[in-house]
Amino acid sequence: MRRAAVLGKGALAVHACEAIAELPDTALDTVIPTTPEPSWDVSLTQVVRSRWPNVHVVDSGDWRELEPGRCDLVVSVLYDKIIGPKLIHATPQIINCHPGRLPHYRGVRPVNWALRNGDNLAGITLHVVDEGVDSGPIVAEALFSIWPDIDEVRDVWWRAIAHGRRLITDTLPRLDRIQPRPQDPTLAVTHYSRDNHLLGERSDWTRALSGFPA
Repeated sequence: MRRAAVLGKGALAVHACEAIAELPDTALDTVIPTTPEPSWDVSLTQVVRSRWPNVHVVDSGDWRELEPGRCDLVVSVLYDKIIGPKLIHATPQIINCHPGRLPHYRGVRPVNWALRNGDNLAGITLHVVDEGVDSGPIVAEALFSIWPDIDEVRDVWWRAIAHGRRLITDTLPRLDRIQPRPQDPTLAVTHYSRDNHLLGERSDWTRALSGFPA
C-alpha cells in the first residue's frame, strides 16, 4: 500500500484527495494546507478532518514537516510554497497542479498574466516537480478558451479549476503509465511577485476591484 500526500488549498485540493482516495492500493496519508487558507474557497483542513479523520493534517502548512520518504506520491495543488530538494529527491512521484499554460506562464498569477497579455487560450497543467519554478516535465494539460475583452480574472480562475478537476480525475489513475514530456525552455517565461505591479487592471479578481472600469 503506497501512501500519498496532498499539499494545497480549496476545492481543487479537496478533489485531489477524493481522487487519491479512490486509487487502488493507495492511502491518503497526509494533507498540508496552504496557510492561511483563503476565505473565498472551501477549507481543505475542515473538509479533510470531517471526511478523512485518520489523515494527518499539518496545521503549519509547511511541507518540511512531511518526513522525506514517508509518502510515495505527493500532489501539490495550488500550494504557495517552493518544495525543496530534500523532499523532491526522497519522493518517487511528486507532481504539481499549476493554473496556467507551461512553459509560457511559470510562477505566480498565470491567469492574471494571460488576460494581461490578451491571450485567447489559457490552461491548467500537471507537471513533475523539480528544483526549478514550474519547470518540470509536463504530465498532462487542459487548454480552454478565454475572452480578454469579456472575462475577469475570477471568471478564468474558476474555469481553470473546473478543467483541473477533470484533469486530475483523468490523470491520477494513469500516472504510472504516462511518460512526462520536457518543457521547451526557449518558450519559458517566469513571473514573480515582484512583477505584480505590472499587471495593471488585471491585478485583482475584477478590473473594478483593481480600480479600472470593467
